[in-house]
Amino acid sequence: MNSIKSIFFGLTLSLCASVQAQVIDYFNQIKTDPNALYTFLKTMPKGGELHYHLAGGPYPETLLELVSQTDYCLNSNTLAVSKDTTSCDGVNTKELMGKPDLYSSVIKSWSMKDFIPGEESGHDHFFNGFIKYMPIVFDFRPQLLADVMRRAAAQNEQYLEIMDIPDNANSLKFGNLIQHIHSFDKKRQKLLADPEFQKNVSLTVSKSEQMIQESRTALGCDKNATAKACSVKINLLYYVLREQPPNTLFAQALNAFEAVSQSKNALVGVNLVQPEDGIISLRDYHKQMKVFQYLHKLYPQVKVSLHAGELTLNGATPKDLSNHIHDALFTAHALRIGHGVDIAYENEAEASLKYMAEQHIPVEINLVSNEKILNVTNKNHPLNYYLSHNVPVVLSTDDEGILRTDLTSQYVKAVIEHGLDYQTLKNINRNTLTYAFVPGKSIWTNAAKNQLRKECLDLNSKTCHQFIKENEKAQLQWNLEQKLKVFESKY
Repeated sequence: MNSIKSIFFGLTLSLCASVQAQVIDYFNQIKTDPNALYTFLKTMPKGGELHYHLAGGPYPETLLELVSQTDYCLNSNTLAVSKDTTSCDGVNTKELMGKPDLYSSVIKSWSMKDFIPGEESGHDHFFNGFIKYMPIVFDFRPQLLADVMRRAAAQNEQYLEIMDIPDNANSLKFGNLIQHIHSFDKKRQKLLADPEFQKNVSLTVSKSEQMIQESRTALGCDKNATAKACSVKINLLYYVLREQPPNTLFAQALNAFEAVSQSKNALVGVNLVQPEDGIISLRDYHKQMKVFQYLHKLYPQVKVSLHAGELTLNGATPKDLSNHIHDALFTAHALRIGHGVDIAYENEAEASLKYMAEQHIPVEINLVSNEKILNVTNKNHPLNYYLSHNVPVVLSTDDEGILRTDLTSQYVKAVIEHGLDYQTLKNINRNTLTYAFVPGKSIWTNAAKNQLRKECLDLNSKTCHQFIKENEKAQLQWNLEQKLKVFESKY
């Protein structure tokens, strides 16, 4: 019986190798053709994205459609919206669809559509857009999540970790409570003893769970659970705003760690956002990493992914570029690094790369974002530098709607501009689930070498089915492998 099993297993491996070879042959034929590549890679099943901002995910067209039947005021000069229509210095958003020139101006103001750098850089145009439409994001989260899930499904993704502040950053106000307290321990004690702070933590948790559930309702998943968008799994990362005074940041970070530690099925981690080259971000960077170090020690179960190294010499000094990734890794204990563009400028670059490779800490690469915001592209981008040092890589869109891109475009760019082969793309694809903050064990003992754990050497065995039943991460990975098998069999 064992010999029969060995023969069958050998034939299976041989067949898989043959299918893989045919896919690689086809890929090599089209790898210099952006259009053929896009068609191929859009169809390719994908794990998903780990670096995605809800505030930047929807297209401006979607935001305007949501408020076209609602009373918001659009300021004609700033092109910012407000819910206060009593003294509207502009037009009601209900009227906007009938004003094509103004509508077009809003789309361009809120995104990178047709943007040409001049007096305003791509960096500044990008970051200046958020404040103009954030009231819509705050009011329509479930609908925006549903929109994001539909587009993820169209890209054949099955998982998203989305950065958001479900309490509308209300936690910022608690910084006033600890203005004259210097000890981290005493700051934390003061905040946790405050009933309003505790109430805000609970609100953060409940709002997170509610918005995910309501997004599924908006998709009609209660009536049609098999709809493609309904199969997209969503988790949230609470983001802390880095361009804030130290006490305000501490209060928001504590709210984040407390909320994630209490959340059962929505919040899975913490991140830092806002321009890394902002005046406060640069001034207080190491202090902020110390806050995360302190909270990590108290909440070791809370997973941390940090924007670090989203910098260039154009926006920061050599000193600023020398340590951000290093400090995110070794001080703040980040389990993933977002962007990591300035790695070559760091004083301890090789040590950081070695650490990331050995500790299996991935870098979240956002190719279109880095090109449009930082003007870093082609050989100047460190994607291959990370890969050559065996650092795990994932590809993400960052802010899909503002940047007017999608996940497939990141894969195409990785091939055309950086020469990635099919197997590397496939591993990057798998990494999006391997390094996701999803509970449970992985089907891989060594993801870099595609080595399956003993229970799942045969993905269709009883032992593997039992294993994935008990591990949510493994279930998502198993699903991806089955879909990839079907996809590759077509070639």
